[in-house]
Amino acid sequence: MLRLARSKIGAIEGLHAEMKQGDMLALPFAAKSFDTVILHQVLHFVEEPVAAITEAARVLAPGGKLIIADYAAHAQEELRDRFRHRRLGFEPEDMLRWLSAAGLTSTILSRHPGPQLETILWEGRR
Repeated sequence: MLRLARSKIGAIEGLHAEMKQGDMLALPFAAKSFDTVILHQVLHFVEEPVAAITEAARVLAPGGKLIIADYAAHAQEELRDRFRHRRLGFEPEDMLRWLSAAGLTSTILSRHPGPQLETILWEGRR
């Protein structure tokens, strides 16, 4: 996935971005070292999403933003077995509260209903 993302990012003229890989619960980066951190469709795999959000907030520089794209709460239990989802999406207000608890100003950027699942984009700003 990183290789594909790097090739797509590299094709956008004038854009400076780096794709980094790390354990989202223990990022191997210094505090306040990123302008933007994106958690895209990963929090539903984590037992403790609050810990991942707190860790992402730790590496945000002043004025930085954390973008989270993940599923709204749903009842599709089969995703636990088929794809090892730990959580069946998130209540929008819970995510906003967790971002705020991590010291970020939080908002919902957009909602994207799908045929089976809705995706929500949240933003937290340092």
